[in-house]
Amino acid sequence: MKSKLTFALAASILTIGLSAFSHRANAQAPFAANTHSTSVTLPLGGIGTINVIELPEVGTYVISGQQNLSAYPTTAETQVLCYMATQPGGSTPLPSGPYSMTTIPPGGSYVTLPLNGYYTATSSPMSLWVVCRYFGQGQVSAIYGNITATLVQ
Repeated sequence: MKSKLTFALAASILTIGLSAFSHRANAQAPFAANTHSTSVTLPLGGIGTINVIELPEVGTYVISGQQNLSAYPTTAETQVLCYMATQPGGSTPLPSGPYSMTTIPPGGSYVTLPLNGYYTATSSPMSLWVVCRYFGQGQVSAIYGNITATLVQ
C-alpha cells in the first residue's frame, strides 16, 4: 500500500512539474535580429547606414550587438562612432540606445564597437537603423556587424 501511494504521489508531482515547465517553455518574448557581412565604405565626414532591425511590437526592448570597422591607409588617428537612429542616415542617436566611439591608431587597424542600450517603441512595426561615421583621413569600412533586440516589457 505504501509503495502504491508513493508512486501515485510521485506521478502527480511529475505531471504538475512537467505541465508547469511546458507552460514556461512556450512563453517567448518577441525578438528581432539582423547581421551583415558585406563591406560598407563610409563617406568621409558623412553618415553611413550599416544595418537595420524591425521591432515587431510596442514595448521596451533591450538592444545588443557589435560593429566591426577598419581604417586604411592612415597616418593619423581616425575617430569612428556608431549609434542607432529611427531613420536611415539619421543624425540623432536614440536617447538611451546604443552609442559607441573609439579612435583607430595611425597605420590602420580594426576595431569592434559594442552596441548596447534600450529603446521603448510606441508604435509597431518600428525600424531602428545602425549608422556609423568617422572623422580623419583614409577610408573606413564597416563589416561583420550584428544587432538584436528583445522585448522585456
